[in-house]
Amino acid sequence: MKNFTKFLSILFAAVIILSGCSSNNAADSQDRSADEKLALSYVTDYYNGTKKEDRLKFVDENVHPDVQGRLRVWAKSGALEDQKLKDPKVAESVPYEDEDLKGTLVLIQSANDKEIIVMINDNKVYMGLAPSGNAEDSFQDIRSSFKTAK
Repeated sequence: MKNFTKFLSILFAAVIILSGCSSNNAADSQDRSADEKLALSYVTDYYNGTKKEDRLKFVDENVHPDVQGRLRVWAKSGALEDQKLKDPKVAESVPYEDEDLKGTLVLIQSANDKEIIVMINDNKVYMGLAPSGNAEDSFQDIRSSFKTAK
């Protein structure tokens, strides 16, 4: 009987610990806006994606119709392994508006010190922009819209 009680106590403690961990993950997910979730999905499913079919499916379902053609072409080859973002996280998002577009810019940062800015328009991915290393790179201009330090 003592062993059974001890087993139940350990099981109860494990359930409490595991439910606490899962509720933290749920809270993190609930804290993100729909645009932030979509931007993170862009990085994990499309940019970092390993299967061409999955990348093409992402384009069909989640990319703005105005730019699907360009992203479909890139989806056929995908990112090189050294370009991929390791353990990507949403760092910050800011509203965006110009004459033609209104949406959200989402800054994604990774454990390997890479960044991508994803533009969401009409609940669809409109553009993903990574630094090119070029002196005329527009990434840094757009990156200045975020408060998050690099």
